Amino acid sequence: MRRILVLLAVFALLACPVMVLAQAEEMQGPPKILEIIREDSKPGKTTAHRKHEARWTQAVVKADPKTPHMLTISSVTGPDEDWFMMGFDNFAQFEKSNEAFETNAALAQVMATYSAKETDFVSESRTVVAKYRPELSYKTNFQLGEYKYFNVLVVRYKLGAGPEEVHKIVQAAREKANPDYHQVTYEVTSGMPVGTYIYFTPIKSLATWDEPPNKAYGQALKEGHFMDEVGKTVQFVDSRLFAFSPRMSYVSESVAKANPEFWRPKAEMAKSPAKAATPAAKKEMKTEKQ
Repeated sequence: MRRILVLLAVFALLACPVMVLAQAEEMQGPPKILEIIREDSKPGKTTAHRKHEARWTQAVVKADPKTPHMLTISSVTGPDEDWFMMGFDNFAQFEKSNEAFETNAALAQVMATYSAKETDFVSESRTVVAKYRPELSYKTNFQLGEYKYFNVLVVRYKLGAGPEEVHKIVQAAREKANPDYHQVTYEVTSGMPVGTYIYFTPIKSLATWDEPPNKAYGQALKEGHFMDEVGKTVQFVDSRLFAFSPRMSYVSESVAKANPEFWRPKAEMAKSPAKAATPAAKKEMKTEKQ
């Protein structure tokens, strides 16, 4: 989370609003540039790591309430991993972020305090930058606050190939069957192998996975020879389920109002220190044991 908090600090100083996925009230659609900090927890350290990150996020917001928004998602399937995501209007804005951080002393102090503990919890951290591909996305005008999960597809296309031919088949099937889902697509520009795309599909409840598939959509894909095209162009696919993490996120009021109890959980109360037993109590305990 080190780089992401540097960016949080910087963008508190900029006039342009920064958004996470699909906060349409403050930005027209998903952000054009998305940065993802991917952190792997050490074995046995996942819970402690996430508590540490939650305190870190709260400290940043307390140091500067104007801190821009961040959406954090935590893996449900696959490796124990957390993704800290922030949006930008353009790469120039991303560049300016690295130039202005040191002007905010309060946030720099927060960084110094919390970053020192990262090595206790994190085995690996990677930064990914990706650009929004609206022509490869589908029904992106959804309210993020109503959802609790992302199904994330990481697709790597073969060198010399790309998503265009596969997308033509998918889009034709969508037009024919009108499937009820949303999808936001990003093309990775740095931080992962060339030809990598990330597809985010929001999910309100896992109960939706119990519903029968859209047969018309599946049939349309089959008629379009979808799997044949995938075999020609796709090298790698990784399907992961991530849950939104409210305690490690800082979302806008427009997002939180959709489900306040979920997005604004009560702060964890510190445990009261155990009281030492009085001499009388110790004597009573000894008597009971006898």
